[in-house]
Amino acid sequence: HGSGRIWLDDVQCVGNESNISSCSHREWGLHNCRHYKDAGVQCSVINSVRLRGPESSIGKGRVEVFYNGEWGTICDDGWDINDAKVVCRQLGYDYYFRALLRRNVPRGSGRIWLDDVQCVGNESNISSCSHREWGLHNCRHYKDAGVQCSVFNSVRLRGPESSIGRGRVDVFYNGEWGTICDDGWDINDAKVVCRQLGYDYAGRALLGGNVPHGSGRIWLDKVRCVGNENNILSCSHSGWGSHNCTHDKDAGIQCSVINSVRLRGPESSIGKGRVEVFYNGEWGTICDDGWDINDAKVVCRQLGYDYYFRALLRRNVPRGSGRIWLDDVQCVGNESNISSCSHREWGLHNCRHYKDAGVQCSGYKERS
Repeated sequence: HGSGRIWLDDVQCVGNESNISSCSHREWGLHNCRHYKDAGVQCSVINSVRLRGPESSIGKGRVEVFYNGEWGTICDDGWDINDAKVVCRQLGYDYYFRALLRRNVPRGSGRIWLDDVQCVGNESNISSCSHREWGLHNCRHYKDAGVQCSVFNSVRLRGPESSIGRGRVDVFYNGEWGTICDDGWDINDAKVVCRQLGYDYAGRALLGGNVPHGSGRIWLDKVRCVGNENNILSCSHSGWGSHNCTHDKDAGIQCSVINSVRLRGPESSIGKGRVEVFYNGEWGTICDDGWDINDAKVVCRQLGYDYYFRALLRRNVPRGSGRIWLDDVQCVGNESNISSCSHREWGLHNCRHYKDAGVQCSGYKERS
């Protein structure tokens, strides 16, 4: 129970107001209550870390952490790429770029929560890293820590069938993944998302009942794509975070890919280039550890060539970027699909893109 003034009574909010005083209520101070009827709330924070600054919506800014009901900054003593990696992963980015210090970080104010942070890099939460006690520091805000993160793709699929192109559509904005409301969701919208994910065909748009429900943010509503956009964010919509939906109306898609392997590079149209494979909605490369003529034979046959020529390594392969999907591939040579060959788990590798695998194929190409 409180004491003193009772300011508001009969408060009625729609739910999208930015301030409680914007909701319908009696005149200030007019009520028929006593303090045993004081109102309260229980809130939660979706993520205990956030970015702040003019470029925070694109993954660059001052890092703030949430503790004991307050947001506060981190001192940059010892701040490095391993710390940045943890923060970026925690924010939902799938690639980190760099740690930011001093003049590259917009200054904060208020609490300085953490100092002497030392992450290994595989932690799931910045607060799990080694640090001084909360609130114990020898810093001022000109030493606030920051990060610059990046995301490979601003759209993803989620659900038990997402790896085969069917599921709920999530979009990435302002450091958070969120869903799309299915008001007006149709094949043109599905076409754009499928193309953005790397699929070459959109089967259909999926609505509420056929989509696994999400949670958290609902970012977009009333999406209207023409169908030729290269990014769902380029389509017309009602504004970020503006919606009248719940998660039982989350939008989804069903996509398909004609072939799960492709060549990339300046000579890819004539059968020579970097090999890429499609998995879980993304194209990625293959590490050339053990890459040989048997592997090339399978890829060339899968692409429709009736004769293979050779496997390509290192300087003979144009470097890729993004995902490295396969490593230690070992084909017998008679497999119909490169993913049927022996390999490590998808995404498990010890490579960098200077080791991307390639092929040079020749012969009649049966399909385009």
